[in-house]
Amino acid sequence: MTAGAAPAPKPAEPLLALDSINTFYGPVQVHFDLNLTVGRGQIVCLLGGNASGKSTTMKIILGLVKPASGVVRLGGEPVSGLPTPQIVRRGVGSVPEARRLFGEMTVRENLLMGAFTRRDERAIARDLDRALGLFPKLAERLGQRAGTLSGGEQQMVAMARALMGRPKLICMDEPTMGLSPLWVDRVLDLIATINREGVTVFMVEQNASLALEIAHHAYVLQTGRIVLDGPAGDLRSDPRIRDAYLGGQDKT
Repeated sequence: MTAGAAPAPKPAEPLLALDSINTFYGPVQVHFDLNLTVGRGQIVCLLGGNASGKSTTMKIILGLVKPASGVVRLGGEPVSGLPTPQIVRRGVGSVPEARRLFGEMTVRENLLMGAFTRRDERAIARDLDRALGLFPKLAERLGQRAGTLSGGEQQMVAMARALMGRPKLICMDEPTMGLSPLWVDRVLDLIATINREGVTVFMVEQNASLALEIAHHAYVLQTGRIVLDGPAGDLRSDPRIRDAYLGGQDKT
């Protein structure tokens, strides 16, 4: 059973906003006037099936894909067109799909890679201790090669690595993909814990039932268009969500 996220008051200004985003891969349009916001202190979930444009949304936020039109704002300031390292320096962390660890490097080395834009060594050491406090299992694995860890342990490394950059916002792409049911619950609990520590979370996820348990707000993306959005609790009881994602059953 996953733990709920911390209550988040409706913010006067969003931390992240995507305004009228249109994206193409060659002649194929991926996004059609995409608009979404992530409030400061919230967990916001983007749901959708395969080829709906979810992962491309994440890549646009991180500066890995440039939209044809529209703007991405972080804290009210446009970041569209900035290179990824500059977006990271402005407070955006990433937990990519399939974790993308350096398998031949140790857990410690992978975690320190998350602080690659920083030069404050004492603060980095303190943040490493803090990350290990949140993920105590990793303290036992610091000298172990990351590629030898289980999938769930690797996901913890990816999340702790993102925290090492002191982000305001962490973007998570399918954080429960490929994990056992036990690890799915554990990872979602850790996401809620990170949020309670004051970090805003934007996550792309296919496990709608559990994602809506911890999220404050959710969007549903279909073929590049937002077709539903609202408080996560409302969407969880919406019959359109139940039919599409929850097997037609009310699992509240």
